[in-house]
Amino acid sequence: MVVHEYFPRDFRVRREARALRAAGMAVDILCLKQDGQATTEEIDGLRVTRLPVRRHRGSPLPVYMAEYLAFAAAAGSVLGGRQIREKYDVVHVHAPPDFLVGAGLTGRLGGARLVLDIHDLTPELYGSRFRSSGGKLARQIMQLVERGSCLVADRVITVTEAFKQLLVGRGVAAEKIQVLHNCPDPEAFQPNGGYRRRKKSYNIMHHGTLVHRYGVDLLVDACAQVAEQVAEARLDIYGEGDWLPKLEARLAGDPLTERVCLHGEVSQDVVARALGKADLCVIPNRQDDFTDLLLPTKLLEALHVGCPTIASATKVIAQNFADGGVHLVRPGDVDELAGAMLFLATHPQQSGKLAKAGKLAAKRFSWDTEKNKLLGLYQSLGISIKS
Repeated sequence: MVVHEYFPRDFRVRREARALRAAGMAVDILCLKQDGQATTEEIDGLRVTRLPVRRHRGSPLPVYMAEYLAFAAAAGSVLGGRQIREKYDVVHVHAPPDFLVGAGLTGRLGGARLVLDIHDLTPELYGSRFRSSGGKLARQIMQLVERGSCLVADRVITVTEAFKQLLVGRGVAAEKIQVLHNCPDPEAFQPNGGYRRRKKSYNIMHHGTLVHRYGVDLLVDACAQVAEQVAEARLDIYGEGDWLPKLEARLAGDPLTERVCLHGEVSQDVVARALGKADLCVIPNRQDDFTDLLLPTKLLEALHVGCPTIASATKVIAQNFADGGVHLVRPGDVDELAGAMLFLATHPQQSGKLAKAGKLAAKRFSWDTEKNKLLGLYQSLGISIKS
C-alpha cells in the first residue's frame, strides 16, 4: 500500500490493511514520515516504511505539488527495488494525488496488479481548497490526470456512489469501480446504552480536520449564541488543521474561551470515548462541489455511538438521511445552526429520539460489509483469501 499520509493515522488505510493481513496476505505500507516516527516498524503485523517526506498543510499550491512529487518519486524508487526482490502481487495506491498511481507502475512492470483507492476526488478537492485557482484549464488537467490514473489501474475503489457516478461521467468504466464506504471502526466506536441528558453540563462536540470547508468557525459562532441561554453548554473540538491557530486567535480574550476547549489531534479511542459522553455532535460543513459529495466518517461515528447529531444538509448527507436520524440545517446558516443546537439542548426527549433514529440509520454502513467487498475485489484479481 502506498499512501500520502502518516500511518497509522489514516484509519481507512489501517482498516483495509488489517483486513488484508487477517485474510492471509503480507502487507507493506509506504507512507509519510512525521517528526519522531521510526523510519521502519511493524504495526499490527503490517510492515511500515516511512519515506523522508512530510505534510505541509495550509501551504501554497507549489509547495503541495513539490511535496506530492517528492513522495511519488521516493515511493516509486522503493517499490521498484522491492519488486525485484519480493515480487508483490498487488500494489494498492491511495489517492489523492491521483498521479501517485505512477509510483505503482514500477510494481506493475514486475507483474503486480494495480489498485487505485480514491478517497477524495482531486478536481473537486482542489476547487474547494484553492478556490478553483487556475480556472477551467486547471480543472480539465486534473480530470485528465484522474481519468488516466483510473485507466492504468486494474481496479478503482472510491468512497461513495456519488463519487463513482462522477468518475463514470468522466470516462471511467463503471465495471472497474468498487464503492467501499468509509465506516466507523467497530472496535472503537461501540454503541452506548441510550441517550441521557447530563444535568451539570451540556457537552457539544466536533471532531476531524479543522479547515475552512468543514465550518468549525461557524460552529464556534453558533455556540456563542447557545451559551447565552444554556449556562452549562460546553464545546469540545478535537482535531488539527489550518484553522486550529485561527480558532485559537478567535478565542483569545473572548469570554467564550471558558466554554470552548481545543484538544488538538488525539487518538481514535479518545474520540470514541468523548462521543460516548457527548450530548450533541455537530458537522457544520460549508457547501461546495466537494462537500456536496461527502458522507463524512465522523458523522457515521457519532450516529453509530448513539450521539444526537446535527449536520449541514449538503447533497449526499441530505440524500442519505432524508428519512431522519440526523437533524439537518442549511449549510453556512449560523442562526439556524444555533437554533437547532438550542432546541436539542432544551428538549432532551427529542435528543433521545434523534439518537435512536441515528443508530438505526447508521446500521446501513457496516465495516463487515465493506470488508467483504474489499476481499472480493482482491479475489477478482486472482489473490487467494484465507477463510
